[in-house]
This record gives sequence, C-alpha cells and structure tokens, in this order.
Amino acid sequence: MDAVVSTLGTEYKVNVFTLTERGRKAFDKENQVSDNIIVHSINLPKYTKSLFFIRALFELYYSIRLSQKASKTPADLTFVTSPYMFLIPAAALFAGKGKKIADVRDLVWCYLPKKNWFQRYIRRNFEKLVCRFLTHFDHVTVTNPVERTWLLKHTSLEEEKISILSNGISLDRFERLASLKYHNKNSPFVITYIGNIGNGQDLQPLINTIKGMRDVKLNIIGDGIEFKKFFNLVRSENLSNIHLHGKLRWNRVLPFYQSSSVLYARLGENYNSAIPSKLFEYLSTGLPVVFHGSGVAKDFLGQFENTIIVDNEVSGSLASILNGLRQKQKLLSFSNREMIESFYLRENINRKLFSIIDG
Repeated sequence: MDAVVSTLGTEYKVNVFTLTERGRKAFDKENQVSDNIIVHSINLPKYTKSLFFIRALFELYYSIRLSQKASKTPADLTFVTSPYMFLIPAAALFAGKGKKIADVRDLVWCYLPKKNWFQRYIRRNFEKLVCRFLTHFDHVTVTNPVERTWLLKHTSLEEEKISILSNGISLDRFERLASLKYHNKNSPFVITYIGNIGNGQDLQPLINTIKGMRDVKLNIIGDGIEFKKFFNLVRSENLSNIHLHGKLRWNRVLPFYQSSSVLYARLGENYNSAIPSKLFEYLSTGLPVVFHGSGVAKDFLGQFENTIIVDNEVSGSLASILNGLRQKQKLLSFSNREMIESFYLRENINRKLFSIIDG
C-alpha cells in the first residue's frame, strides 16, 4: 500500500488511516510524511492470532474504529484495502458518504477452513456478508483475473465496475535486488523461505524434507501463527541446518537473498486464487524459484524461466527437485528481471488508478 499511497499523493491529497503492528504504539497519532500525505494511526494491542474467534473480534472492532476515524476527515473518495475481511462491510457502513473503491488484495474469506459443517457454515456466511457489502462500493479492484471471475460469479457487480491492478514490486526494491551481487556457488546449498508462517503456507513438508538432507541449509524468515510450533520443533529435534530468524526489516533480508541457492514459496489449496507479493521479489533476484502449490500462482510462474513447480499432491517430489538443483550450476535469470521491470513495477501499475478515479 506504500506504493499506492505514493502514487495517489502525486495528484491528490491523501489521508491514510492505518493500524500499528500488534503490540506496537505509534510515535504520533498523525504524521505528515509529505506535502500531500498524512498518516493517521490507531494502536493495535497484542492478541492471540491463532484463536479464530478472538482474532475475528479484534478485526471487527478495529475495522469499525478505522472506518469511523476516517469518516471524521472529509474526503471525496475513500479507498479501502482488505487485509481484514471485516473492513469491507465496516467501511461500507461507517466510512462516510463519499465515493468508495474497494481494493481486494486477496479473497481472504475463501481462505477460511471448511473441514466440518461448522467451519463450512462460518465460511459460507462470511462470503455472503462480504459479497453483499461489496455491491455498496462504486468500484472494486482485484489483483488477477481469477479474483475478478470469482466476484462476477458471486456478486451482482457489473463487469465495468471491477478492474485488475496486479501485485508487483516497487522500483526501489527491484533495483536493489537486481543490482545485488549473488554468490555463484551451490556450496553450501542454501534454501530460503521469506513470508508468512501460517496454516496457508504449511511449511511442514519442507522442514521434513530438509531435516533429512545433508549439507543443506534452510533459512525461514517471517512470522505467523505457526512460528512457535516450528521453532520448538527445530529446537527439540536439534535440527542444526534449519534456522528460523523471525520477522526482519527488509534491509536485513538482503544478505539472505545474496547467499541463497534457491528461493522457496508455498501455498495450500485454499489459496489457489492468490499470487503472493513475495513472488515478485523472488523473480527480481533472478535466482531459481521453487513453488510448492497450484492455482493462479502456478500459472503466473509458468511465464518465467528458472521456476520449478511442486504439485500440492506430490510433496515427496520436493526432495528429488532440490537434489537435482544441487547438481546444477546456479544461473541467474536476466529474462525474469526484464519481465518484472517491464510489467510488474508497482509505480506503473498504480497509475491505472487515475483513470478509475477520474471515471
């Protein structure tokens, strides 16, 4: 969203209403970061994300608070992104009377589990709730054609009211990654995962594979509801070749990219409509990318070279793929970098918002 705000700030005055990270307090409730951009922060207390109902209550309460706070600042247009599924109905009801755009980064309501009747009931009703309130918005943006098709099928939105604004990478990050000097040897063989550590990523097959491989190192960078579980597993089994580093600032991640032989990404079946932003970073390095999953992310990676797909149903093939990569000379893909620079820089993608807003 930094890139979206920066783009909008070149043409309009922008007020950003946001929550802090869990347990963090903002230095200032209002912070003018440029002539046209003011950030308004609400402190988000620490809570247990792994407990569904507690998480849902916090997300509901703070979605309403954000929307109410935003409504007190007059605006011609409210642009609502959706890290919380409750933010869409909350903004529709409480975020003032001006025009509204819903920015659907993920179909998060489709990620809810559906293993038993109760989970299916909860998921079905969340879907109905979000679909109902999406029709209150003047326009909706999504990140890929699969999300657009889903909305057309499940809501009464008309085709001209849904636009695609792809995920991507900022020019600054792209240039930093493309200009790094990467180690050109496969010894030691280093696999790096960067991203969320949760149920949707299910890193257990990767950890099970790596712990049985000699002379292979795995770096896991990120946080999430399964971090503690894997941290305790690595410590209890004394897995000296697997390292969990927690969430790091982006500048501190760069050395891990430089020393990597392979970059790994994983999405479960519930996330078949998502293309994680991290894939654009991975591809900008030119390093080999192993993706364990299916869906639209698999199709997206099919456009690029130096990418290897492991099907969700055939996790056993992960070991053979990694062993095969160890035997090959590590080559960087300059073609991947060129494609990212040509089609997936956020600054270029976000300029499409101007024609939507003018309309």
